[in-house]
Amino acid sequence: MPQQRSTSSETVYADLHAHTHCSDGIRAPDALVRRAAERDVRVLSVTDHDTTAGLEAARAAAQTHDIRLVNGVELSVEVDGHSVHLLGYGMDPGHPALTDYLSSFTRRRRERLDRMVRRLSETGVQVSPEVVERHVAATAAPGRPHLARALVEEEHVDSYEAAFEQYLDADRLAYVSAPTQPATEAIDVLHAAGGVAVLAHPGQWVPGSLLTALRGDGLDGIECHFSSHPDYLVDYYKNICRSHDLLVTGGSDYHGGSDADERALGTVGLTVSQWERFRDAAL
Repeated sequence: MPQQRSTSSETVYADLHAHTHCSDGIRAPDALVRRAAERDVRVLSVTDHDTTAGLEAARAAAQTHDIRLVNGVELSVEVDGHSVHLLGYGMDPGHPALTDYLSSFTRRRRERLDRMVRRLSETGVQVSPEVVERHVAATAAPGRPHLARALVEEEHVDSYEAAFEQYLDADRLAYVSAPTQPATEAIDVLHAAGGVAVLAHPGQWVPGSLLTALRGDGLDGIECHFSSHPDYLVDYYKNICRSHDLLVTGGSDYHGGSDADERALGTVGLTVSQWERFRDAAL
């Protein structure tokens, strides 16, 4: 395994990947913005999974803390049989094409959660619907993290990690695959809403054929700077961006609740000059 990049050496200017409790993060939007301000982040994008529900509250908090907020979202998509995530930036969260797309996803996520609860019941693990709902709370993107927290609260497992290991990982009995849409549809929706589409956290595994397919679908950029990307991988994806005239982005993928997340916020993302190039090209 390659060594991960250090996330504790230098403050960055822009973190373009962070989550709130409107999807699977632990902080409210205003609390996330306040935490970003404490880490000297000057530009922040809230990129909750398949929802823009946290943007309004985050924007109000960003004005208080003199942070520029970039409209964002993270979409689960499929291309050539692969499940990938796309980050959308700069789109109008009220655009009808986007609101219709996200409303459909919220419904499908809820159906998936209900199916996982039923599968747990079939294995003899009875999870209280009231406890599940309390953990879903404000989120418009219910999923495995909320169910895992319910399992911990009701003492079916000893820890959040154990909930996945015993029941919710992809090879476990309660797992139900996440809903996806074709990447081309998601990219078209983001473009219709005035935004750009960026491949999230590509890591080590992305085949060239997948990148070619995404470029053909209208992909605008790649998240080169990411907490688990070693230096050589950052350089690799930056070279691809230069070769194919794609945008370079970066962010911590902050969710909160772990030491690694807290270290990454404010130390993984874009420098001032990288942010300015992205801003001028995309926003």
